[in-house]
Amino acid sequence: MPANSRPPQRPGWRAAALIYTITGAVCILACAVVPDSEAGMLVAIAGGLPWSLSLLTLDLSPGVANTALMMLAGSWAINAALLWWLALRRPGHHGPSHPA
Repeated sequence: MPANSRPPQRPGWRAAALIYTITGAVCILACAVVPDSEAGMLVAIAGGLPWSLSLLTLDLSPGVANTALMMLAGSWAINAALLWWLALRRPGHHGPSHPA
C-alpha cells in the first residue's frame, strides 16, 4: 500500500457505534427521568448486556435505583467504548511494522 493512501474506512462500525451511543444515552436518560417505566428499564438492561448482569448482585436496599442506574450507564459506556474501538482502529495494525 503506498504511503500516502488512506486505510479503508469502517462506515458500518462507525454507524453502529454512533447509533448505539445515542440509543444508550437516550435509554439511560429516560430511565433517570421516568424510573417507573418497566419497558424502559428492560430495554436499558438488554442494551447493556452482558455487563448489566451485575444488577443481579444488588439487594433491595434504599438507594438501589440510583446504583442500578449507574451500573446500567456503565454497562452502556463499556459497550459503546468497545464499538468505538472497533470503528476507529486501523485494519491490520497489530504491532510495529518494522524489524527490531
